[in-house]
Amino acid sequence: NTAYTFRNPPQFLNPALHESRDAMYETDAVLKHYFRHANVGPFLAQRMIQRFGISNPSPDYVEAVAIAFRDGIYSSGGQTFGNGKYGDLESMVAAVLLEREARTVLLDADPSAGSLRE
Repeated sequence: NTAYTFRNPPQFLNPALHESRDAMYETDAVLKHYFRHANVGPFLAQRMIQRFGISNPSPDYVEAVAIAFRDGIYSSGGQTFGNGKYGDLESMVAAVLLEREARTVLLDADPSAGSLRE
């Protein structure tokens, strides 16, 4: 037998009972699924860091920003940023701007550090 079958085949939209709200619910569900994916935090962290000035951030810097995105809270210098909810951009931007690697003066002397100009 060369035919493959699914025990519970995926079914997205039922063509027999087509309603626009079904598509909205499924679109909302898939967006929530993508937002909660484990790679979203590191992906957004890498992009935000690159946009704010460091073309090639260290893995520790990316991890710190991704953790701030995941946990929704970032502490620096006695101040706490964020509301503690997953995906909080306040804590993520605070981590991008206030993380030690972003503010260190040692990287100013390194010609490979910083952002590349177009």
